[in-house]
Amino acid sequence: ENRESTLTEVEDRKRVWRELLERLLNDVNPIFNAFLNKVGATGHVELVNTEDFHDTGLELTVGFKGAEPHVLDSRTHSGGEKSSTTMAFLLALQRHIKSPFRAVDEFDVHMDPRNRELISQLLLLEMKKDANSQYLTITPGQLTNIEDDVHVITVQRIEGKSEIKVTAPGAEAS
Repeated sequence: ENRESTLTEVEDRKRVWRELLERLLNDVNPIFNAFLNKVGATGHVELVNTEDFHDTGLELTVGFKGAEPHVLDSRTHSGGEKSSTTMAFLLALQRHIKSPFRAVDEFDVHMDPRNRELISQLLLLEMKKDANSQYLTITPGQLTNIEDDVHVITVQRIEGKSEIKVTAPGAEAS
């Protein structure tokens, strides 16, 4: 009886977990697709292998420039397409995650200049929408169109020495 009761409870918990994830993805997918549209792509996120708890995962499916969407992988998509897709997913997902601090490292390394600019603008817009969170973005590229309410610290190695420049409301460049 105890074994049957425990197995029933485990199945009930798995069902609740699966339903919660499916509701979350139903909310995330339209936002994810809207972000993808900004970079000329379409796609969706899908929960896979839900019957085996250990093999459950997410699949990001995406198609760029009118191509049929395929599961995101290194054989089908370029590094920039993978980076753009990942950032679109993270930006869509973070709207449902409460966190006072968020960080992303070198998100734009493999992107072409157009997608770098578009994803940077999406990131800046999301930063602006969420006044309760702080963002740390590390990038070898330059962020453009920074508004007055964003603090930017630039560290560059110039002639063998690190130089730091602060861009912020009321801050003087140093």
